[in-house]
Amino acid sequence: MKTYSDLIELHSHLYGSLSAEILYEIGKNNPNPRWHIFTESYEKLFHKKIDTKNFFKTFDSLDKFKELYYFLEKAPFEVFQSKFNLIIALSRFNPEEIREISKNVLRESANKGIKYSEFRIMYSPMALESDYLERTLAACIGLSEGEKYYNVKGRLVVSLHRNPGFEDQYSWLKKAMQEHKIISDYLVGIDFCNIEEGYSPKYKKDFFKKVLQDNELDQDNSLAILYHVGESFQDKSHLSACRWIAESSDFGAHRLGHCIALGEKIDKYFGIERLELREEFVDTNEYILSNYDDISQFGKFSEYEYFQSNLSKANSGNKDITISYDDTFLKNLETFRKYVIQKLIKNDTVVESCPSSNFLIGMIDTYENLPVKVFSETNLKLTIGADDPGIFNIDLQGEYKICESIGIPSDKLKSIILNSKQYTSEILSGKKNIAP
Repeated sequence: MKTYSDLIELHSHLYGSLSAEILYEIGKNNPNPRWHIFTESYEKLFHKKIDTKNFFKTFDSLDKFKELYYFLEKAPFEVFQSKFNLIIALSRFNPEEIREISKNVLRESANKGIKYSEFRIMYSPMALESDYLERTLAACIGLSEGEKYYNVKGRLVVSLHRNPGFEDQYSWLKKAMQEHKIISDYLVGIDFCNIEEGYSPKYKKDFFKKVLQDNELDQDNSLAILYHVGESFQDKSHLSACRWIAESSDFGAHRLGHCIALGEKIDKYFGIERLELREEFVDTNEYILSNYDDISQFGKFSEYEYFQSNLSKANSGNKDITISYDDTFLKNLETFRKYVIQKLIKNDTVVESCPSSNFLIGMIDTYENLPVKVFSETNLKLTIGADDPGIFNIDLQGEYKICESIGIPSDKLKSIILNSKQYTSEILSGKKNIAP
């Protein structure tokens, strides 16, 4: 297979990029790991106890540690999060460590043929304004130091929490950018990640509007809006998950992460039932009724009265709704997905597709059914990322090889790499107009 050069990485988490080798040493040198962060989720999921007092005796070799750290089998997001919690537990996550890791991960990017990389970092929900400043500053300094020694450019994105408080976190970052030039230079975006369920994008609409207005008023400190959506949707149907994707685009998100619900093959779901929150069912049917004429142009779709009836039934009770994935539902979903894809194209929204992550967390049946295959066959603005290459034990080069192996032509993959230079956060937010 072809080796791709001058790669552009736009979806990668800083600490999720840590190799098993580096994390193992970080943990061994940490006198006070925050074990509870890992053990609580691990023991709940796997019903196994971890002997934290003798952790490095139990995992006395790198190979044993890799078995615990790597996420290589299909499982829901909660299982993946337990792996990431191991990173949080073993790391000190102080400014000194963040600075060093930022520099080292950027070096590894250069060694893997990456020319530009945006790394995402997320702080504790209890973090104070001083924590945001100190850690963001440390990451920016580390990236700047890495750029001096390695032939690669690195930029930072801070992931905010989906629950209330993100407005304050954003204001802290904006203040830090105004007071520290290096943060203004290296911080290029904000992101929302982690658990999706329960955090509808409708609650971010006004916030997105404010960020976009701030960008217009102060382009030198503008920030792109990045949003994980349609990746994990255990509380809703594919139809509602696709509505979330459409709304995120309409509200102004510049890049959307994963969008599995929009691109995965849906035949395997025929005959299943899924319990959907009543609120989501109502919102989806209201959305469809409001946009019915536009949606129905994209294929076979149930009559307007069908969705009116759905809404009437939902509004007459307060119970969650059982969704049957029958012929009617799948037909409507297929048409609705075409509508959403066209909406993203019209809005110039970029989709970040991460093959390994999607295959495992999305529990896709075969690589050939990955969303990236569907996306590559449309006019969507598309970029490919490795997400958490340390946990998935793969680099960006490997992600492109997966894409090639499932039939995406190498010329198309080259164009994705080339076009990705125009999808950097700095360009999308209006901060810069020159590609890296």
